[in-house]
Amino acid sequence: MIKKIFSPLFALEGNPRYAVFTEPLWGIPHTLYAPFFAIYMGSLGLLDADIGVIISIGLVVQMIASVLSGVITDKYGRRKTNLIWDHLAWTVPCLIWAFAQDFRWFVVAAIFNGLWPIGANAWECLLVEDAEPNKIVQLFNWVYIAGLLAVFIAPLSGYLIGVFGLVDVMRVLLIFAAISMSAKFIVHYIFATETTHGKKRMEETRGVSIWRLVSQYGGVIRQIFTTPATLRVAVLIIVLHIQQIVANTFFPLYITQDLGLPEQHLPWLNVVLRGAIMLTFFLVFQRVFDKFPIYLVMLGGLGLYIGGYILLLSTPAGVLFPLIIFTAIDACAVALFLPRRDSLVINNVDPAERARIRAMLMAIMLGVASPFGFVVGRLSEIDRRIPFAACIGLFLIMGVIVMMEKKKKEVQPCDQ
Repeated sequence: MIKKIFSPLFALEGNPRYAVFTEPLWGIPHTLYAPFFAIYMGSLGLLDADIGVIISIGLVVQMIASVLSGVITDKYGRRKTNLIWDHLAWTVPCLIWAFAQDFRWFVVAAIFNGLWPIGANAWECLLVEDAEPNKIVQLFNWVYIAGLLAVFIAPLSGYLIGVFGLVDVMRVLLIFAAISMSAKFIVHYIFATETTHGKKRMEETRGVSIWRLVSQYGGVIRQIFTTPATLRVAVLIIVLHIQQIVANTFFPLYITQDLGLPEQHLPWLNVVLRGAIMLTFFLVFQRVFDKFPIYLVMLGGLGLYIGGYILLLSTPAGVLFPLIIFTAIDACAVALFLPRRDSLVINNVDPAERARIRAMLMAIMLGVASPFGFVVGRLSEIDRRIPFAACIGLFLIMGVIVMMEKKKKEVQPCDQ
């Protein structure tokens, strides 16, 4: 049984193998500090509205970086782009966060962290460009699994916070993150190879300036807005990103400050339980769901999301059990929905223009979503339940988009 589950992982070759096997060096430290990050900012004196402003600043930078990511990735190659820009977007801000004193430090860090779409675009091209199309969902499954390995050591951060205090432990975790992530970027660069399409695009863009390449985006934008499948993908990722702003930033604040969960217990709920369920789902059940059409599985995930958020909003303060049930439901929803969202994005864009189309999709998504960091922060200050109630409406919108994908065609199940 174990051999059957893990045989596809060890069968990976080339760039997918190195992308997946180095992912824990990023995923583990990120998962250790991420559950406490909003609380860390609050402990240093930032209000919900301040956090919302920082999110919006980061989104604006991400939008600009997304526009540049396609041409930088094409001109300088996937490997080099990934190495340089991931260091700027993760190692540098982790060090700034580690020594942060007030709002200004987090603004500077948000500017650097906002550069992540450049490295992410290059990394995703390395992951999928030389892979078989019908194996892409499986690749993203293994990427998520690799990022979930922190569930085995996540309680350590909660224990240390209970003993030494949140701020001091977070500073140490962020320094560790900077070191571990740098190691990942360097090792991946050494072992990865430039993709076939990457070599072609480097040759085609040789001698052409970055700004000339950016000026050629007009055709890419027209392609996005005149291709129904790509346009649907654009709307889907915009709506999902707004929902993730709420989930990633304000959920820890809501369950600790409004529902009374002790801060040191947060990793057990939001990392260990969630991660263990997702890991089990990916390893044991995901292959079963891969036999069904993508749109049907995504609708099932959205149904779970909606049920979970209704439960969360009806949970009284001081009662732990509904939070456990919510976490289990949400983890299953994520496992069903997100890998198929990623596959849908890859399969609904022109492979010849993957880097530039993905770059513009990211830019459009971030441009539309950027005001929502501020808006959600303001709504959260009024009542922390309002953003989560709004998420239910966002899930319904996503459901309509997925149904449109179903009407376009019955997506074939992935070959195993």
